[in-house]
Amino acid sequence: MTDQSELQEIKDFIHIINGEEHRRENNQVSYEEVVGLSFPNPPSPDTRYTVTYRNAKEPARDGSLVAGQFVVIDESRTVFNVTATTKS
Repeated sequence: MTDQSELQEIKDFIHIINGEEHRRENNQVSYEEVVGLSFPNPPSPDTRYTVTYRNAKEPARDGSLVAGQFVVIDESRTVFNVTATTKS
């Protein structure tokens, strides 16, 4: 029988965004979620974001995300880098 602490451990998926650790209860994270965690207050309305990742489970081990896409987090701690750019 599995106790509550074991269930919680199973349900925690860890991912790193711009060097900061985040935990979630499911193993999928979207472009929009990653950007929102990185920049809760966008620098300006016309800000564009570049999202790259490594150590993911699916769809590819390493790559980049665009709006509407998601990745499946791997147990090895998927790492995301998010940069913001604005039109100057």
